[in-house]
Amino acid sequence: MTSNERSEISDSERDITVCNYYCILAASQIKPSASKSGGTKTRTLTASQSLESHSTDFRVTEKVKRLKTMRISKTYFTALVGALALLGSVLPVNADQFPGHAQLSGTVTGSQPGVLPVVYAYNTDKDVGYMVFVVDGKYRAVNLMPGPYDVTIRPAVDQLEGFTPETVQLDVTADTQVTADFALKNVGPVPNYVGGYPYEACGRDNPDCPAKIVPYEELFPPGPGRKVLEQYCFGCHHENIIPYNHARGYPAGHPPFDKAGWTATVDRMNARYPRREPKTDPLLLPPKDRDILIDYLVDNFGLDSEARVLQLSSEAELDLKALEKAQYVEYIYHEDPEKYPDWPWLHNVAFGPEGNVWLAYTACCIVRIDPRTGEQKAFEGNGGGSGVIVDHQDGTVWYSGDITTKNNGGSAPGNQGEAFVKHLDPETGLVDSWAGWGAGGYVFDSQMNLWLTAGGTSKWDRKTNTITSWRIPIVHGFMYGLTIDSKGKLWGPNDHSGGIIRFNPDAEKFTYFRLTEELPARMRRPAVDSNDMIWLGDWASPNRRQANGRNKGATLHRLNPETGEVMRRELGIEYSAPYDTDADADDNIWLANDNYISKYDQEADTFTHFPAVRRSDTLKLNITRDGAIWFVNRNAGKFAGAGAVASSLYPDKDKIKTFAASYVEGSDHYRFNNYRGPKPPKVTGTVQDPIVIKNAEEYEEWVNDNRLPDSGYLD
Repeated sequence: MTSNERSEISDSERDITVCNYYCILAASQIKPSASKSGGTKTRTLTASQSLESHSTDFRVTEKVKRLKTMRISKTYFTALVGALALLGSVLPVNADQFPGHAQLSGTVTGSQPGVLPVVYAYNTDKDVGYMVFVVDGKYRAVNLMPGPYDVTIRPAVDQLEGFTPETVQLDVTADTQVTADFALKNVGPVPNYVGGYPYEACGRDNPDCPAKIVPYEELFPPGPGRKVLEQYCFGCHHENIIPYNHARGYPAGHPPFDKAGWTATVDRMNARYPRREPKTDPLLLPPKDRDILIDYLVDNFGLDSEARVLQLSSEAELDLKALEKAQYVEYIYHEDPEKYPDWPWLHNVAFGPEGNVWLAYTACCIVRIDPRTGEQKAFEGNGGGSGVIVDHQDGTVWYSGDITTKNNGGSAPGNQGEAFVKHLDPETGLVDSWAGWGAGGYVFDSQMNLWLTAGGTSKWDRKTNTITSWRIPIVHGFMYGLTIDSKGKLWGPNDHSGGIIRFNPDAEKFTYFRLTEELPARMRRPAVDSNDMIWLGDWASPNRRQANGRNKGATLHRLNPETGEVMRRELGIEYSAPYDTDADADDNIWLANDNYISKYDQEADTFTHFPAVRRSDTLKLNITRDGAIWFVNRNAGKFAGAGAVASSLYPDKDKIKTFAASYVEGSDHYRFNNYRGPKPPKVTGTVQDPIVIKNAEEYEEWVNDNRLPDSGYLD
């Protein structure tokens, strides 16, 4: 990160379980359970309460901040950090501060080269958190909402140097500047693992799911089997899914497999079942390689193998000047655990016409948050879905409905996954439904017709209130995500086949563009810039293999649709898995990675990486006209119970104009900005006519002509 010097970690230290490691590095970001009455605030934190919790006990009064004995698991560094975090003097607020808000700043001593501390201030009344980076022994957070705060200093994510976190509690009042100083102790190397999947828990009722951190050469022993694994399996899957044999739901683990289990799993990816195409081309895994792969999986990851995860061996290069300017603000919705025994998770964030943000909280609900005040409202009873978009003309909300039976998601009571495309009127609470499939990508065209995709491409017609779908006559044709260029053409990645598909609505024609140099490769959600260049990353690819002792990470691809030329740039983050891309008003390209938000500057041809607030993948970027980068954390909710966490990154905290979220004018999210036509039909709370397949006969002819099975994504 900031130093090329790295201390060595012994085998015994490296073998520490993930649970012990992360519990000590993490800090609480949960809603408090303690009383705030009578002017005295008492709070007890426990290690099982949230993704980033610790077993530290603090009690604080208005006048005295008394640090009680910290109860920390015995790990590599068990000594207590000697933090001197005090409620500082109240000073006049800066002139550019939002009225009624506050500023928090302080100094940090005791750090060493290579250490990156962050300060996280959590408003326990509002469920709003602020995170800034400590650079040159100083930090500053701006525009904090008044209220009681837990202020934590901890290591940034994805680091190899750490220290024991420290939390203090203080009250922040409006129009003030508050200080809290910290002193770090027990700074040193720490074992860490790759990726955005928390491996500390398996569920709300099973909080203990540890894994052993293992280096690559030990985790994946060399040989012919590893070569097949790297070329074939890692073209679609993250490296940790194979060795982590706890059943937590795809894609973070799997049940322990014997030979029969691994054989069935490999063949499910490769064999042509009736009415199903394989996930990848069977020619990529000939019978001889199939047998070698199955034997390798059984020998190294069999039924009795220990749960393991891949050790992080290097950090991303970070620009400290950029981090010093940056600030995250996040908003957390906590579901009722009695209603939702399984942890739900976020999958999308969208902006409403009033500046509110809307969240698709899968297996729970649709959540509306006002980022100016932190006010929350959940719309329950109709599922949460994996996509959400707001009609800016009437304020209605489109989303994927209950997905229990289709996506291993859990469900609210009474919802059995029958309807998937849903249309909510927040004013009345009524919801229209279309039977079919869940849509993971949504975009409005210039006439405010809604386009959506979950494999095929579909259009909701604003005038007729009907949905028409086109099936994709391309081998392995499955559009994962959706964007629209300035000419009205739709673009969606061809999920497993290393390319992207364009759909021309006028000609009703699909065109495939190859992007990657190797197959299989799994592409994710694209963006289009002001010049109609198409951008997207490879979420998984065999090109992401080891090189010169270091993992190469993912690649950002740019397609010129006019010439077919493809430009590629390596991100420089080990095992990075970019899920989404978006262009800001200056045509910088932003990527949502595991544990990072990254910016690619087209003019400078450089990347800038911003470590995220917590370990998680980061999904569904949306950028405001003021330059705030909004995204959601999926895995932190799905696998660690963090709740619905919607985050915004402000690259320059001194240029924050508003917390309201509004799309960039003319961007692919806002093609409808000049639409002045009629409003859509009213939501009536009914099940609408079934989705019509527009090209059913032509598609069937194509299947027969190519001697292919039906791809079956409408089954």
